[in-house]
This record gives sequence, structure tokens and C-alpha cells, in this order.
Amino acid sequence: MKSDRLTLVWKASGYLDAQLIKNYLESFGLQVYIFEESLGVAYGLTTTPLGEVEIYVPNENAKEAEKYMEDYLNENLDD
Repeated sequence: MKSDRLTLVWKASGYLDAQLIKNYLESFGLQVYIFEESLGVAYGLTTTPLGEVEIYVPNENAKEAEKYMEDYLNENLDD
């Protein structure tokens, strides 16, 4: 069950995409939680709501995570 202490920062298309984003955010020291439908993982779904994976961070880290995701989308990544 999702908590009111967590903020949704991304909806990934499938388990592999979610793991990529989770690892990216964790590389900045953020605590990350993923929620997904087990059927999506079992069948490798990526394009339906069953394949969608929600990525959450604690509320106090939401703005920071959103900034990292904006940088990720705009390819403003430092080496």
C-alpha cells in the first residue's frame, strides 16, 4: 500500500525501465520505491496499465527527484 509520505515522480513503461530510473535516482542518494502489478512483471508487459510501474520517493526528496528527472529527460547529465 502506498503511503501519504511518498510522492510519485515517474511512471515507467515496464520493469526494466523502472529499474533504470530507480538506479539513476538512487545514484544521487535518494530512497526510491517502486509499485507494479505482478502480472506485468510475469508477462513482461510494458505498454498497458498492467505494465506500468510507479516510482515514488519520500515527500521531502520529491523536488530533488523531479529536478533529476527533468535533467534526465533533457539529457543534462554530468559525466
